[in-house]
Amino acid sequence: MHRHPVCMLSSFAAALCVLVAPSAMGQVSAFRMSDLDLRDPHVYVDLIGCRDVTDTPFLSFSVNGQLQANIQTDASSPADGLLDLSNVFLFDPLDQTLASNAFDSGAADCTAPLAGTHCSNFDSSGLSGSASLLLAGDCLAPIAGTLHNYAPGVVGAAAPCFSSPVGTIMLDLGGIPVPLQDAQIAATFVGVPATHTVNGLMKGFLRASDADVALVPATFPLVGGLPLSQLLPGGDPPGVGNTNCAPHSDLDVHDGQSGWWFYLNFSAPRTPFGDDLFATGFADGFES
Repeated sequence: MHRHPVCMLSSFAAALCVLVAPSAMGQVSAFRMSDLDLRDPHVYVDLIGCRDVTDTPFLSFSVNGQLQANIQTDASSPADGLLDLSNVFLFDPLDQTLASNAFDSGAADCTAPLAGTHCSNFDSSGLSGSASLLLAGDCLAPIAGTLHNYAPGVVGAAAPCFSSPVGTIMLDLGGIPVPLQDAQIAATFVGVPATHTVNGLMKGFLRASDADVALVPATFPLVGGLPLSQLLPGGDPPGVGNTNCAPHSDLDVHDGQSGWWFYLNFSAPRTPFGDDLFATGFADGFES
């Protein structure tokens, strides 16, 4: 957790910081992903034939269907009053006239139901620093030669837009942990000040060596307990008979290592946000 240095001096200084920080440092603008879809690579399972379960449900399961359910509902048992998966990014503050803004992204607690959700308890994922803002051109696009011909295809983020710093994150793919290197997100602003972001793109590289040892949680239907690499075209984790069943390979090479470039598209409306000042490096306020 980040902490504001002024607020670590004493109880008096902390109280003073709570009183003065929002006006002194600006107000956080928060955007929560309300939709997130894996576009490339796709996920294949070998069960009564080789099946692409990225978008098409089989035995009531698909990757993107599970993602949407986690993002848009509170399906925990018992229900805890929070949406199950909340990816949030923050600007401190958002100023679309500047070439860069202070930025952070991560997870948060966001209240259910989806309509009227309010987020707090932000936990940074590692993509923090300065976001770049453009009024012309593209903020993020797929790398040439890394896409298969899936439909729908990957959509890039064009101006007016932002792109985040690059970092390492653990992507929550509807409950499946995916460690991504050189990860980045970007999106197109709607409105000034922005009330929404569209054509959001998240990309990052999953090394085959990481995918071989990352196990899908055993509670998952169809794919529980399998190495993550066994679900991806071209994947061949150690052992006999566990090569991915897809007739093609999505394997890429990055920095001399074999793996997969992951591309996900998202949209994210501006969302009310309020948090304990000590929880982040931002001066947290309420923003709508």
